[in-house]
Amino acid sequence: MDLAHLQDFHPYETGLTAPIRELLADDGARPARVPCERDAFLNLLAGVPALRKTPGLPGPRDVSGYFTALPKRLAPREAALCKAHLKKVFDISSKQSLLDFCNRELRCQENYLDFEGFWEGRPPFELDGLNKDGEKFFTAMRDFSAQFYNIVGHLGYLAWDISECMGHLRTGYACGLLSREEFDRLAEDWAVQAQAFHSWEEYAASLVCGALYWDFRQGAELPALRESQGLWLRLVCTLLADKSAWGGGFWYEPPRKKAFRLWPSEVRMYLRDWEGPNGCFVTDRIAVDGCKVGWCYREEPETEFPDSGWRFFAGDEDQAYLSEADRVNVVDLNFVCNLDPEAAALLEAPYNSAFVRDGETGGFRPEPFEMPED
Repeated sequence: MDLAHLQDFHPYETGLTAPIRELLADDGARPARVPCERDAFLNLLAGVPALRKTPGLPGPRDVSGYFTALPKRLAPREAALCKAHLKKVFDISSKQSLLDFCNRELRCQENYLDFEGFWEGRPPFELDGLNKDGEKFFTAMRDFSAQFYNIVGHLGYLAWDISECMGHLRTGYACGLLSREEFDRLAEDWAVQAQAFHSWEEYAASLVCGALYWDFRQGAELPALRESQGLWLRLVCTLLADKSAWGGGFWYEPPRKKAFRLWPSEVRMYLRDWEGPNGCFVTDRIAVDGCKVGWCYREEPETEFPDSGWRFFAGDEDQAYLSEADRVNVVDLNFVCNLDPEAAALLEAPYNSAFVRDGETGGFRPEPFEMPED
């Protein structure tokens, strides 16, 4: 990964990255994914929490197919033990307190994406808006995280958030804090978010990085972080080596209406300061097939939805193609910027503007605006 273009990028030298890189060393030789059922995938996402001993819950030696089967509802005695543990350790005693804990404590990826915004020249806020202590803390967290950037990239700490949240949802369902319907609804977002990963090795690396960041945020110093890293590596390596767990390559992809090139968790924030409507049209040639924007224009906006007036095309769509309505999508401008970041420089252009990609330079040049025929 080329780091020369990054800004405010000052990685801590801790020596923690080498063992994490080893998780990805054989990633290219991994076997093809093996399709699995949704329940199995949800349980696999919680594989690391499932290795922990939780009072009342059965362990890996107690259940056949442990890593691919959600736990059954616990009997009253075991459920009481599990609830007492959740209350004592996490102050979780109800569905709402479980959700509050996850939303408050397990959002390390949000922090990472803020750091990434600074590194990639898309700062989400001005540092001088923080007080002195806040700026010092933020900078320390950002610089600690920088050491992991060329390992996990945009994936950041996402696996840590998924793993811990799914672990709590799994436990909450088993002991009766969540109904099956509530569990399914809450877990669906994490199943979608997990599609940003291409392998369980990537998931493992992101999880370990997130765990180390979590410990660092809590005040752990380097000796404790090294000890913690050893524990997390043992846990993920156990799952990667087990053919009934991550080592089996099992994967589930949620159904979706259209195979857009990016899942939500892969989308970066380019337009934090955009003012006004942000809807636009983009064809499948860009959003699904992966072509760059070849031609675009901005017309007077529609009134039926928050419309920016922008329309984006690869440039090879003919009238027959465009006449099929399902090949044109209404999306957020930020989504288009993720599909083709060079388009971001055009967005402030006034209505009745048009641009075409120059075949020689590869950049955009303006052209006379002519309203296309319907």
